Amino acid sequence: MIDIAVSGLVKEFEVGKKILDGLTFQVDSGERVGLLGPNGCGKTTLLRILTGVVHPDEGEVVIAPNRRLGLISQIPVYPAGYTVEDVLDTAFESLHRMEEEMAALSQRMEKGESDPAVLSRYDKLSAAFQTGGGYETDTNKNKVCSGLSIPQDMRERLFDQLSGGEKTRVNLARLILED
Repeated sequence: MIDIAVSGLVKEFEVGKKILDGLTFQVDSGERVGLLGPNGCGKTTLLRILTGVVHPDEGEVVIAPNRRLGLISQIPVYPAGYTVEDVLDTAFESLHRMEEEMAALSQRMEKGESDPAVLSRYDKLSAAFQTGGGYETDTNKNKVCSGLSIPQDMRERLFDQLSGGEKTRVNLARLILED
């Protein structure tokens, strides 16, 4: 079974300088693939195209159903003062926004507002929050951290003080939690 199929991929950032020019390949289930090449040859561009961050100028990328690709930045940038816990929580940004909106709507309803649109919006948000795992974020975070050997004391440390390997592990955890 084919997991990834790429055909005729073209990408240029400067007119006349194609970083990818007609790239075609496939990755079958169970295969392990390495991507090697000098700086500037298009490795990161290809990965960004595969994950949908960048769109090709030409060509097609097909990812098999029930497959998901993620990309961990080589040099992750987070705001100064972010702890490992803060970085992990970025995986739940959409859920946090839902939770904030639900809290605001709840306050409006507590004050006696009974607009059907407010009630309907709260109901939809509540269902989406539950379906998205909003009530299980801490449990999921603890499971992933345990599986990747990210102990509680490390989660309290500043992200920018971690080693390169520790940063990669934390970003892998964040990527897994985004699912």
